[in-house]
Amino acid sequence: MRIADIDQLLTICQEHLESTRSFDTEIETLLTYALAVRIYAEFEQQLAAIIAEKRNSIADLGSRTAFESLTPIRGIRFRNLSELFAALGEPYRAVWAARRAGNPRAVTFYGFIIELRHQIAHSGAANVDFREVRDWYAEGHIVLDFFRETLFAIDPA
Repeated sequence: MRIADIDQLLTICQEHLESTRSFDTEIETLLTYALAVRIYAEFEQQLAAIIAEKRNSIADLGSRTAFESLTPIRGIRFRNLSELFAALGEPYRAVWAARRAGNPRAVTFYGFIIELRHQIAHSGAANVDFREVRDWYAEGHIVLDFFRETLFAIDPA
């Protein structure tokens, strides 16, 4: 499932909730939890794909090997992404910091989605509704765009 599929899934869920008048019911809660987990999984997959794309774009074997040794992500929280760019060096860290500073709302909403998924997975409960998750996703997925932009802004060779 790709980002476009998440958009479609959100539309289908919203139409269902509206047509069945299921807002503020257990149905909404279950759909919301399922969506949060699915969005998190999509973010995880997209980040891995972006890193693989960057790795495969590096022609110099030595630079590619160095990049591979620095790019395992130890989680997809924003802090983990920042740690990755810090490990890659100052040019990456500086570009990442500028992208982050220019997108504070996206960073916040990305974080909300990640934390929501952790709440659902580890405590089984969270106080959130469908509209919140939909809105968080609408801006939170922008973090994936500037993650990619940051990785490709610099040629490691």
